[in-house]
Amino acid sequence: MNKSKLSDIVIFVSNLKRVMKILEEGNKNSTVVSVVKKELRRAILDGSLKKGDRVIQSKWAERLNVSRMPIREALTQLQGEGLVEIVSHKGAVVTPITRDDFEEIYQTRALLEGLVVEKSLPFLTNEDKEELGRILNQMESLKLTDETSDQYIALNAEFHERIRKGCPWRRVHKIVETLGISPIAPTLLINYYDKTQQDHRRIYEAVMREDPLELRLAVEYHILRTKNNLMEYMEKLNQAKSLECSEAGPD
Repeated sequence: MNKSKLSDIVIFVSNLKRVMKILEEGNKNSTVVSVVKKELRRAILDGSLKKGDRVIQSKWAERLNVSRMPIREALTQLQGEGLVEIVSHKGAVVTPITRDDFEEIYQTRALLEGLVVEKSLPFLTNEDKEELGRILNQMESLKLTDETSDQYIALNAEFHERIRKGCPWRRVHKIVETLGISPIAPTLLINYYDKTQQDHRRIYEAVMREDPLELRLAVEYHILRTKNNLMEYMEKLNQAKSLECSEAGPD
């Protein structure tokens, strides 16, 4: 082997090691951000951080033994979930979603979205149904993790929007769109993911059978079950907080 080829191989191996190190560091940083985000999210949802509180980056960096960079990244992601608002010259301010918020949003959505999809069904085209099947297949083949949650949220929103699109009652349709789908729900309900996908499959089958009543009931059931799962999650979170406080004892 001549010196030129040997030199090329050495350079290639060196570059490969550098790329692998960058990828390793990227995965490590992603994991740190994920852990920080979970800790901050829990503190907000269990009431340790209350509405209007500022999230002091330096304090949380010290508490979690990390630099400020993953704190900043986690707060940006939590803003997307609606749990904080990043305000100029003030930083991240807590804007929690409460049990009452979940109750109101999902109870209202169940009533109105069931009506919307029932009215929409006769106007869905074959192309709509094919697209619905494609979206469903993507959701079913996706393993839900912190890293894939954004992709799932987008697919889930697209699935519901596709079913609603034919509704001629524009006012009620607009109200449902305004209520939206809480971006935090898939993240909190990873343990319920299989059941959620079964709901989506039943909704799709009702569309394919062109049965408006079955579709309405399937959508209502899906939304109310999501609400109940969120209520159960919040209850477990509150119980864990109470246990933690009782074990800590009085100051």
